[in-house]
Amino acid sequence: MRQLIEHQSFYSIRESLERSAEGFTKATKSILILSPPTLKGALSIAPLEASLIDENIPYRRRFSSENPSSSIFIKIVEAPEIKNEGVVNYSGTTISPQTVEGLRGKKGDSRKGTLSTVAQAHALAQIISPSSQRLRRMRPWVLSGNWIDGALDTTYDPVYTSLRDFLSEEGSIKVVPVTEIPNPEKRNYEWIEEGELARISKIWNSLDMNQKEIAMDSLAEPAIVRNTPTTARLEELIWHCIIGVDWQTDLASQMLKLSEIWRESDQRNSASVIADLLISKGTC
Repeated sequence: MRQLIEHQSFYSIRESLERSAEGFTKATKSILILSPPTLKGALSIAPLEASLIDENIPYRRRFSSENPSSSIFIKIVEAPEIKNEGVVNYSGTTISPQTVEGLRGKKGDSRKGTLSTVAQAHALAQIISPSSQRLRRMRPWVLSGNWIDGALDTTYDPVYTSLRDFLSEEGSIKVVPVTEIPNPEKRNYEWIEEGELARISKIWNSLDMNQKEIAMDSLAEPAIVRNTPTTARLEELIWHCIIGVDWQTDLASQMLKLSEIWRESDQRNSASVIADLLISKGTC
């Protein structure tokens, strides 16, 4: 795996994350990982916990919105904090959403977006444990925080797109059309007539490029007509599906399953179940 921290989206917080990692690897006391009991919180805690396990660093996990009760902690905050840059606060680190440069346009114009707590947690975790096999399995989930966020429901997300391309180039994910996903979650495509996606997927490999474009347009047209989902999210669901190594389904389908797990019972318990699932299997 390439170093996620080297991606341009992390330039503004790279130094503070590296300083945090150095402190945690030298810690003599148990580290408290603290996060709200939310789906995004579970997705943020999982890579951090995986890295500490692989480096045999003692830690405690807590899903709570309370302030840290430990002198050494990593706290996940889901709302942006004023003047917060993931900066080391003596013996503790707070990770919150950051507005960063995702891409630069052809004319050199900066295209900014939100760097999620999930992506930041993965970057910090990789610095702590560069050779972690658990993190390798979990690599596609770097994108999950931005997938949950609302940017794709309103406009183009340059941070998500840039990170997606980064993971694709390093070989951690494949970006494929929905017709090449073995078991896509049908509920993510409620505008498609039942059986139509399966029919097109079955003949997909026999189609030429022009026929494939026509077929994909036919799948997308009902959503375009009703104007939901948004064009940006529709493109990701139809043309740019994310699939990890040895995955049987795509990221969007798994995100829907995890959302259901989180809603099934007590939020703290559900968040723990999700974190444990990702740490142990890297998929759901």
